[in-house]
This record gives sequence, structure tokens and C-alpha cells, in this order.
Amino acid sequence: MRRDTIFVVLTAIVGMWASTACTSDWDDHYGRQAGVNAQSLMDVIEADAQLSRFNMALKRTGMDSALRADQTYTVWAPTDEALAALDLADDAAIRRMVMNHIARFSYPTSTTGNVVMLNGKTMRYTSAAVFNEATIAEANIAAANGLLHKLSAQIPYRYNLRELMDADSRFAKLAAFVARFDQRVYDERRSTSRDSVFVDYNALLQDPKYGVGDLADEDSLFTMILPTDAVWQTELERIGAAFTPYSADARAADSVRHVQAAQALLGGLTFRGIADDAADSLVTVTGRTIKPVKAYLEGYERIQASNGIVYVASTALNRNDACVWRHVLTTEAEELDSRVAMAGSNCYVRNTNAVSRVQGVSENSYLEVTSGNIDGGSTFYVAGSLATTYDVYVDFVNPVVDGENVAAERTKVTFQLMYRGANGRVTAKNQNTPTEITGIDADGVLQPGIISVKAFEAVALPVSDFYDGMWHADPTHAALETTPTTTLKVQTRVTAADARNGYVRKFRIDRVRLVPVDDN
Repeated sequence: MRRDTIFVVLTAIVGMWASTACTSDWDDHYGRQAGVNAQSLMDVIEADAQLSRFNMALKRTGMDSALRADQTYTVWAPTDEALAALDLADDAAIRRMVMNHIARFSYPTSTTGNVVMLNGKTMRYTSAAVFNEATIAEANIAAANGLLHKLSAQIPYRYNLRELMDADSRFAKLAAFVARFDQRVYDERRSTSRDSVFVDYNALLQDPKYGVGDLADEDSLFTMILPTDAVWQTELERIGAAFTPYSADARAADSVRHVQAAQALLGGLTFRGIADDAADSLVTVTGRTIKPVKAYLEGYERIQASNGIVYVASTALNRNDACVWRHVLTTEAEELDSRVAMAGSNCYVRNTNAVSRVQGVSENSYLEVTSGNIDGGSTFYVAGSLATTYDVYVDFVNPVVDGENVAAERTKVTFQLMYRGANGRVTAKNQNTPTEITGIDADGVLQPGIISVKAFEAVALPVSDFYDGMWHADPTHAALETTPTTTLKVQTRVTAADARNGYVRKFRIDRVRLVPVDDN
């Protein structure tokens, strides 16, 4: 169940229920039941001297009205002794306690399945005498609109991940960052011509494409590493330089850097499902795989939340930058939007399968580039580059993919890398010495497979060319230009003499990769 709060503006309530329209099933689930105590749940609670503090709490939250109405509820009411430590001046704590002890419908102690409380948290009986770790002092007290169980202790309240982040001051900086994206939005689907419905919404968490996951959703399960304020700040400062954009406005650049680094850090510390150090691997909500898991979670405090597990990083993170920001950037050559052919060049998308002579082709597709009597090639866009150092690789497909008769085919290529400089101008880096591309090694032996060529080594990009998830999630950005400024041109360099010696103006390219250089 979501944490969303729904505000409904009721302009008219029209209609009435005829007594003949109420089936026995409806009565069983929602209405007062004949043949049982005529008193409502609230009447029973008010009459019990041991439940005076719980009675006060119900009235403070307005739940007393609900417990006098016809709809069916089950109430697990802690005795005054069990609520002795409850601060009756703390409205938030009172509401949290009340909603943690009431459920819709009837749940006697014989219930074997899960029980969903009003706050959305799932609980269950572990025996006829214990409900969710709280001992039942008196059970199955029938009222006209439900059941009452008296408890000798409070049901332990377990925060969901969002609540835990907000409630624990150790995570104030991360909580403040997440809260920046809180808003109340109009819900067109739930609204009618008479009623306007507004819901709490956080795009950072809830956007279906770019959000890290609804950490307040009681129906979802997450594993999360939560850094304390000092650790969060240290990590932001450490990785922040990689997200430095070009901007003439230093303050604007600093703001972008902070937001992008924080998103990367949050995404790399959040995982779907329940995971512990016995797992073979962890996959972040951004799709990054972490191994070994034990080393990654070692030394953290473990807290059980209502919708997952939290690992608290109090002193430092067990770093794995590959899951947070140090990603390999890949451009699939066959993708039409990722390339521009040079004049005189012809580009064809080719596919491979399980019986192809060359295996291991990414996405089982590659690009064949040919030209006639002039040197041709293609320029490839590389999206998402950061202000860090990369080795640049080009993965070619061995010519034998087209048959044994062309296994000895060879060509020569040059490379040009272009990227934005610190001054905002385009910078070009050229590799003009032709590189021979062939599937035959120095001993004349065919080496089938992918031919990986390092086009450039240790290229330091001074600024990032990166658009974060929240930028993309903003509908006002949909029409804005986001063509990458980092590109790689691959071009044949075959002279007439080379052509007479058997070189061709043709190559098969699988993908371009920018691999971060590990400087730790």
C-alpha cells in the first residue's frame, strides 16, 4: 500500500442504500452483524478501564468515529500499562501507534493468513496468543462492527524505508535530498467532475521509468544501504567531480553536480527484493550487478524495516564505484539514432545467431560499413560521458562472419574522438596512424571472434555530458535537444597501393566502449 495521502474535495454526496441491496456477504465484511454484541467497538473500548489511554489516542486521531460506524474493523488495543511510555502530546506518535493497531475486516485469533493494517503494514498471528510479537491478554471480544483483542504490549512499529530515512536523524542529509522531490499532484484518474483528488508524489522514488523505487510502498520489498550524514557528504564530495557539467554559471554547475551525484549514489545503494551477504549477487535498481555481496555488506548495522532490510553505513561505504557511477559507456553500432554515416558510405545492419561463425556479438547485431573508391566510415554518439578518464575501445566483428572465403579480409582505419572541453568548445583527439583490422594473427592463424581495438588510452574528459533521470522525468524537457557531444569517428584509410595489396574499404563494427580508468 502506498504512502500517498489522498485529499478529496466532496461537492455532493448523493444516493442511498436500500436494505434489500445489502447481501449477507456485504454485511459480513462491512456491516454490523446480527446476533452479536449491540455495542460498537468504540463503546466496548470506552467501557474498559484498562484501555483509557488507547481510548484517548483514538479520539485524538478521529478514529473513534470510524469505530462507531457500520464498517467492520479488528482492533488490537494495548492496555494502559502497555502504553505507559506513549507521549500523549506527540500527535505523530499517537497516529502512528493507532494506525498500527487497527485493520479493516474481522480477524479472529484463528486467522492463518496475513493481516494488512490501516497503515498498510503486513502482520500475522504467530499463535492464538501472539500477534506480530505482541502478547494477547484477552482475545476475540465481539462487537457489533468487529472484533477487539486486548494486548499486554504494543505491536512493534517497523518503519518502511522512507519512514526510517525521515525519522532517524542520522540520515538527515539523504532524507532532505529525497524530500526535495516531494510534491502534491492532481490525480486525473481518480478525480471526477465533482471530486478533485490530490496525491503525494515523489518522482525520484515513484517515476515508473527513472525513479529508484517507492521506498514507502508497503507492498514492495527493498534492500538499501543507508549512509549516515558524514558518510553521505564524504561520498558526494568524492564522486561529485565526475558530474561537473560545462556552465558559465558556477553556481548552476555546482547545483547540477550535487543533484546528479546524489542520484547516482542513491541508485547504487538501493536494490529490489530482500538480499543478505549469502546472496550470489546484488542488482541495483539501476541495473548494476555487485559481486561479491558479502564484502559489500560487511560491517554494516542491519535493521529490519516493514518493507525490506536496511544496512547502515556509519563510518564509510564499502565502495563499488562500478555500481554507483563508474559505468562502462556502450554505443551499439547498429542503432540508427547512435550514428551518422560519412559521405559515400553505405551502412547495413547485420544479425548473428547461434550458428554464426562469430559468436559473442553484442545484441546479436552489428553494423557493416562499406565505401567505394574513397575512404568512408561512420561517427558514433556516446551518451552519458562523465568528467573522468576513459580508455576508448572499438569492437570489430571478424570478417569470417561472412564466410571462410573472406576470412583473410583486412582493412585499415583511423579514429577521431571529439568531446566538450572545459571552456565549452569542442576538442578533437586524432589517431591518424592507420590501425589494421584483420582476423588473422601474426602467425597466419585465424582468430575468430570479436576484434577489440584500443583506439585511445587514458583520455581525461574535463566536463560531463550527462542527463540524469530526474531531468528526463521532467515533461518540460521532452522537446529539448540532448545529442551527445562525445563522439567517435571510425574511418577507413586505404590508399590505392593498399587496395592493390588486398585491403578493402569495409569494416564490421559491433560497438564502441568507453571504459573508465580505475584511478583508486
